Amino acid sequence: MARITYFYREMSEYIRIDLDLLRERHDLTVVECRSRWFGPLRLLRLVASSDLVMSWFASWHSLLPALACRLLGRPMIVTVGGYDTAAGSGLGYGAGRGWFKRLVTLATARLATRLIVISEFTRREAMALGADPARLVTGPLGLDPARYADPGVPREDLAVTVGGVNTGNLTRKGLEPFVRAAARLPQVRFVVIGAWMDDAIDRLRGIAPPNVTFTGRLPHEEKVAWLWRARVVVQASRHEAFGLSLAEGMLCGAVPVVTNAGALPEVVGDAGIVVASQDPEAIAEGVRRALGSGATGSRQARERVLERFTVHQRRILLSGLVGQATGSGTELDRAGPQEGRSGERRSA
Repeated sequence: MARITYFYREMSEYIRIDLDLLRERHDLTVVECRSRWFGPLRLLRLVASSDLVMSWFASWHSLLPALACRLLGRPMIVTVGGYDTAAGSGLGYGAGRGWFKRLVTLATARLATRLIVISEFTRREAMALGADPARLVTGPLGLDPARYADPGVPREDLAVTVGGVNTGNLTRKGLEPFVRAAARLPQVRFVVIGAWMDDAIDRLRGIAPPNVTFTGRLPHEEKVAWLWRARVVVQASRHEAFGLSLAEGMLCGAVPVVTNAGALPEVVGDAGIVVASQDPEAIAEGVRRALGSGATGSRQARERVLERFTVHQRRILLSGLVGQATGSGTELDRAGPQEGRSGERRSA
């Protein structure tokens, strides 16, 4: 059992999954970083009492712990992918847009012992920022199939997309093109699942045809019920480091339709449909094709996630990296993932 201190800025589903996996076998202290600045004495005490420090995202909240780890000779593992490695591509998104944010990301990446990149796309982004390729290990996100059990609802001609409804996501997550695509398929119900975060919901409602439903934020069980009802899950993003909600839909048997952006084609593989752009007609045509794939397409989508993107694979990855970094665990753990081949204390 290793003593691990884990720093995070904002809780999310993928961070929660990693915390649950780590606490299965290790003594875990979880630290929520509510501001950029952390008390130096408290930080040093936390790091000194740890065998390993971990974090998600190379940013302000992980830079100071990385510096403390270097000072005290402790290993640090940081998972990256998303805002921290993105350069923006005209979306107004990504730490790589400005030299200072880029410097914070790169400094954290170079101080960390290892970086977990959540896709090959993220690996390329991290290397473009200047991260050391020798420190990168690819570790896709993983879902627990038990949390996505079939509720027994019948399939419908229904296309779902999942994402927070805010101004940035209208283009970055493809919410606006998804809603506009609905006008091309009036016989299909289009559903947007996600919290209403600003006045972007008013814009979407203003352009939405009658066959579009906006659910707002939903409890996990209700979201899963929608995904099992849907024949199609759409992720029409312009940038995506992985696409967890896409994988959720696939695990529920919805056939994926994605843009050729970021890691989306990696996640889908040959189990779905990749469209060339966010053009609403292209998205609508992708949905038409997905609806025609029937039970075979549904089965292939679910099987791809079960084979590649489960918590079991993520558990093996984390166990191996912790074993390598601390010398703890079994011989197999310490061998860890090679490139090319418990209790909890909460601190706020």
